Amino acid sequence: MSDNSVLIVDPVSSGKLYPPLLEQLGINIIRLDTEQSLVSGFRNGPTAGALDFEADLGGSYQQLLQLCVERSVKYVVAGSEPGVELCDRLRADLPDCPANDPTLPMRRWDKQHMFEALAAAGVPTLATRAVANRDEVPAEAFAELSRGRKLVVKPARGAASVDVRLVETPTQLTDAISTITDSSALFGGHSAALIQEMYPAPRVEFAVDTFSAHGAHELLCVSVYDKWVSGSGDFVYERGRWLEHDDPIVGELTDYAGSVLDALGVRVGPAHMEIMSGPLGPRLIDFGARAHGIGHPQHTYALTGSSQVHRECEHIAELFGVRAPATDRRAGYSLSRRGALVLVSIDRQARYLGGAEADLIGLPGVVEVRMAAEQGRTYPATKSMMDSVALGLAFVVADSADELDFRCTEVRKRVADFFAPE
Repeated sequence: MSDNSVLIVDPVSSGKLYPPLLEQLGINIIRLDTEQSLVSGFRNGPTAGALDFEADLGGSYQQLLQLCVERSVKYVVAGSEPGVELCDRLRADLPDCPANDPTLPMRRWDKQHMFEALAAAGVPTLATRAVANRDEVPAEAFAELSRGRKLVVKPARGAASVDVRLVETPTQLTDAISTITDSSALFGGHSAALIQEMYPAPRVEFAVDTFSAHGAHELLCVSVYDKWVSGSGDFVYERGRWLEHDDPIVGELTDYAGSVLDALGVRVGPAHMEIMSGPLGPRLIDFGARAHGIGHPQHTYALTGSSQVHRECEHIAELFGVRAPATDRRAGYSLSRRGALVLVSIDRQARYLGGAEADLIGLPGVVEVRMAAEQGRTYPATKSMMDSVALGLAFVVADSADELDFRCTEVRKRVADFFAPE
């Protein structure tokens, strides 16, 4: 067992996957909960065995840093989006801890600084403007709407598509901005609103998941999102499908993702990128300096034999001398089967009747079902990916793309029978 330790900041969402893997490798771990993960709804109560940053350390960064030094923390993991900023800061301050470029660290979690950094580095981006409130909306934005163009409004700090909205009229634009700036942000405090041009059709959204070490970037998987826009302009995700490594678009996305990582100063750890592609070529629309959420890495591991989480744990073990460094790293990945995560959504307020999990798990190709909805509880119309996760999801596999489409459609039809509109 190594004498060094790993600190996992906000080990929720896919962050839950790290402790058992690291413990199997004989590596000491420290779990840390922060208020950000609680107020954002990423967790509803204390994480078992975790320190509480506010209750146990008084919210003192210096106390946390001292604790990490005393317990020989030599690597820090961002267990979920709420912990990214604290993780990045600790990496820079801890002796002998791999860290990202310390210049303008906020470019890795604040989208206003993120898109400014990409533009400064010459990385192609969508035109993006930041506003502090509805009164700051530039005349150009209203002019674009008057010409029939659509715009996207999103928080500068956020995750899981919360408060990301498509707008077509001046009223929708100002209302969407007020929703973000007039209330508490996802992680507490307040967030600026971003007004971003809508990628022209035809467009497809992809998720690109990477791992970086020593400044080099590895591709772990690429998936494509299928989604629809609700009547209120919210983006509702139906499913994410894993793409084959030899799909023609994967190479183009990989090259673009590498330029994004370099522009944002990413040198260590996993990154999750959402990239739109079409007639303009790839354009970043969202970024997280952490592993893909909602447990996605465990399904990537089932399909490819690796994942961002598994790769990072292997890297930590090599750094700590628990295992010898690998002499070869696969170029890309290979799918053993076709796979998709189907996200449960409802287009109107409905009551969950219960029993969906037992019914769905018997369908062909359904490997896992996680119904989070509570029997008898009424849920609002789905507006974000977090809303979907609060309802449930299913992991579906097949031997062909057509078979996968059929099985996913059957899951969506069956799950709808377990929600009664109210």
